[in-house]
Formats: sequence, structure tokens, C-alpha cells
Amino acid sequence: MGKMGTYFSWISNIVLFNIYYKILIMSLYKEFSSLLPYLQSVRKLENYLSFDVSFPTSWKLPKKYVDEEKVMEQASKVENHRFFSFVSEISEENVGLISDNLKNIIRYNLELEEKDRLFQNKVNELKVIFEKQNLNNLKDLSFEMKPKTTKIKLDDGEESVKGTGVTES
Repeated sequence: MGKMGTYFSWISNIVLFNIYYKILIMSLYKEFSSLLPYLQSVRKLENYLSFDVSFPTSWKLPKKYVDEEKVMEQASKVENHRFFSFVSEISEENVGLISDNLKNIIRYNLELEEKDRLFQNKVNELKVIFEKQNLNNLKDLSFEMKPKTTKIKLDDGEESVKGTGVTES
């Protein structure tokens, strides 16, 4: 049973390795899936990783998610897009921070786009109301927000990268 036991041990190690490899690949996919539409490449440069991303020109890079010394804007080959390289030393902490910051930039800008769509829809609804109502009714028009929270949180300090530096928007 010595050879047979070694054979089964070898097979079980292969199975365990395949399971570990699949978990690793799934973890990488899970980590980067939200970045995939924007991620152009990941490059190793000596002891650094460079995450190259392409964002629409309308997108902002809030300063709270950008370390000016670790981001560089490159010439973009895609019309109406800006190309950035976010550089990080190779360590779990630093790569995780860059990944989190990129996800936050994406989330922030997708939310701005959704707010803009919502604003446009509300403006269109108001246009219809103004077209159909008489002036006296419109003078009594008021707006109320349904209270879900007691305070409305406003983001300040929003800034965008212009050229190679970070400037206020």
C-alpha cells in the first residue's frame, strides 16, 4: 500500500492545489471585477505596480482618493477619455490602497452620473408641470425631501486632476 498511498497523497495534493488556485483566481477576479471596464493594464516596474486606467474626461478625481506623487496622467489614445497610471510599491497594504482608491473614484463618478440623470429627469418633470399648470398654482409649488436621515451629507474638497497636478474643481 506504500506506492498506492503515495499515489493518493500526490493526487490529493493536486486536487488541493487546483482548489487553492481556483480560490486565488476567484479572489483576484472579485478584487478587480469593478475595475475591469476602466483597467487598461497592470505593469510591474522594478518594485512597483502600475495600474493603468482610462476614465471619461468628465470624471473627477477627488483629492481624498489620489496621492499626487503616485498618479501620473498619460496621453490617451481613446477620444473623450483620460489615461492615468496609479503607481504603488509592491505590498499587500499599498496595492490594496490603490485598488480601494480606484474603486472609490469609480463609485464616486458613477454616482455623479446617476445624480445628473436624476436631475435631468426631475427638470423634465418640472417642465411638464409648468406647461400644464396655471401661474397661481405654480406660485404655491414647494419642494420637500422625504426624511430618510436627519442631515444631508455634502461632500466638500472635491478636486480633479488637470494635467499632471491635482487642482480644485
